[in-house]
Amino acid sequence: MAGGHAVPLPWLSALCKIALIPKVSANVPIIPDHEVLRVIGRGAYGEIWLARTLTGALRAVKIVYRSTFESERAFRREFEGMSSFEPISRAHAGFVDILHVGLTSEYLYYIMELADDHLGGRNIDVVKYQPRTLNSELERQKHLSASESIRLGISLSEALQALHAHGLTHRDIKPSNIIFVDGKPKLADIGLVAATGQHSFVGTEGYVPPEGPGTPQADVFSLGKVIYEISTGKDRLDFPEIASRLSSRPDREALLRLNDVLLKACANNLRKRYTSAAQMRDELAALERVERPPGNKSRVKFAVAVLSILLIAAIVFVIRLRSPSPASSDLNLQTTIRTEPPGALVLLDDHAKKSPATFNESGLRPDRDHC
Repeated sequence: MAGGHAVPLPWLSALCKIALIPKVSANVPIIPDHEVLRVIGRGAYGEIWLARTLTGALRAVKIVYRSTFESERAFRREFEGMSSFEPISRAHAGFVDILHVGLTSEYLYYIMELADDHLGGRNIDVVKYQPRTLNSELERQKHLSASESIRLGISLSEALQALHAHGLTHRDIKPSNIIFVDGKPKLADIGLVAATGQHSFVGTEGYVPPEGPGTPQADVFSLGKVIYEISTGKDRLDFPEIASRLSSRPDREALLRLNDVLLKACANNLRKRYTSAAQMRDELAALERVERPPGNKSRVKFAVAVLSILLIAAIVFVIRLRSPSPASSDLNLQTTIRTEPPGALVLLDDHAKKSPATFNESGLRPDRDHC
């Protein structure tokens, strides 16, 4: 068990023969500081295991066996691809986080964050757990709406753009290699990432362009086929055929506009295809602006206008409340003045000059009682 060697289990080996599972599955890999629980995924080059850390956190561990490669050189290239990506994996939300890369005499492995459960999200039962992938979403929903497909395409094209900016390509983009973590889509199976320009053939039929994988434009082609599948519910081999029931879909017009983008993304002729994931992302973003419900901006503007009116009204009310009443400031004071002797001269001094005195002839008449 020391040294990272796999531990053979005779009963599991016999079970694998019955199920026609590759023999490598009969060995439980030894991963330092992890309890390896069970296989949750399997591919051409190895397996993905569910594992638990010493602190109880659940992780996914991909095992890539030397025996599945034709040469040591190809095996080393796989390791180099993972090693190159490990420091980059945490640089973008659309990448699966690679937490550790390791190498033994029999296999290389890397530990990564675990996908959501396809039903329970982050509430994971280790016995029933199944990863939530784009493929499992298609099995459950058959197809996504045009708006959902556009949003997902924007997220993934942004992730591809970031990957290509680091000189790496994915080479095997397909629904089963796109997982969800906390509900967000991420590019998975990062072990297939390679430096741009490496020409070993890796990929899945129908997602690989005529010129082969390993370039940014090839990744764009693959992503276009994925979006075609999720938006129409049809197989990528049916491209560019549109669903026969398109006329009954409420998002028919949006789907036709999306199809224009997919025709360019999946063009067999390189000259007619998007030259970068960034170009594809920009056109999808333009579609999203068109598809955004028109009432949203109007409702926001109306709400802002109403609030502004209410605020102005409140300010005016407060100002009037604090200002002196015109009735009280413009009082006309009538005063009866008695003088001794009657008819004496009266001088009034109004310093404020706000209450001019108005003399009434009757006000200066002698008081009869004093006559």
